[in-house]
Amino acid sequence: MSTFDISVVGPEDWPAISGLFEPKGPVENCWCTYFRMTAKERAACDPTERKDRLRGLVEAGERVGVLGFVDGVPAGWIGVGPRQGFPRLRGSRAAKPLPGDDPERIWSVVCLYVAREHRGRGMAKALIDGAVRWARDEKADAIEAYPEDDRDPVAGIDRSSFHGRVSTFQSCGFTVIEPRLQRRALVRKDLR
Repeated sequence: MSTFDISVVGPEDWPAISGLFEPKGPVENCWCTYFRMTAKERAACDPTERKDRLRGLVEAGERVGVLGFVDGVPAGWIGVGPRQGFPRLRGSRAAKPLPGDDPERIWSVVCLYVAREHRGRGMAKALIDGAVRWARDEKADAIEAYPEDDRDPVAGIDRSSFHGRVSTFQSCGFTVIEPRLQRRALVRKDLR
């Protein structure tokens, strides 16, 4: 039986991240930089520069997410951290703060990726649980995400989305706060 190991990214993890994300970074050469840059910064970066940017953060010791391994092989990733560390969220309708929110106390899940050969085996849930543990250890008040809303079986969802699914987050104890955009929802877990 396979075992999952989940850990917060450290400076020594670049080879594992690179191996998991190659060759395309994983979603359209994003390299988990979409929310880490303003729209103007991102437009000025090509895929190689995005890869180098993530590599620089990781190797500098920036804790940018959580990695999942199956029997020692990189199998999944969740981009997560304090909301303030994601400039692209400031203008996002999907991530619009609620009245009374203190953005410095809320963490955001911005990317969820599981390698194709490891899907359907619980890795996404293990990654989300790892992100929740990390946010709780760092004394966050809440952790939220902006996943595809799959609660209506006839609604079309983007199967290539890197946001995850509402049902997966619900299985990890997140609550749907409200629908957002056409097919997305704001989900949140209180950590206090």
